[in-house]
Amino acid sequence: MDTTTNTMLAERLFRLHLEKFTNPDMTVEAYADLFTEDAVQQYPYAPAPYAKEVVGRHTIAEYIANVVNGATNWNFRNFEFSVTNDPNTIFVEFEGSADVIATGKPYHQLYIGRITLKDGKISSYREFWNPIWIMDAFM
Repeated sequence: MDTTTNTMLAERLFRLHLEKFTNPDMTVEAYADLFTEDAVQQYPYAPAPYAKEVVGRHTIAEYIANVVNGATNWNFRNFEFSVTNDPNTIFVEFEGSADVIATGKPYHQLYIGRITLKDGKISSYREFWNPIWIMDAFM
């Protein structure tokens, strides 16, 4: 696939990934199907007890389902997708917010994500965000 086609595919898959947060009707199976069997999600700045790396599409789906359930009113906006020299790797910058159930606090975050595609699915997703904002809202 060329860069334009891959960028459009990455954007579509990524928006479907975020639908897990905003669409309660999205099943765990539908979410898992966005990823390759051996997919990896990485969160290098994740504070304990959050995972820094999650491997395997079904494990990823279970992990994200737990994250989703920790807050309500998820909202994602201001997307900017950027291509790289590798047609299978795309970056995305965006903002997100939610209301945290356990603490009653609002959550707001700026994200940068690196999406890598393989065989028309997400094979790797690395997400960077401010861990202090996570701790302030969720802990």
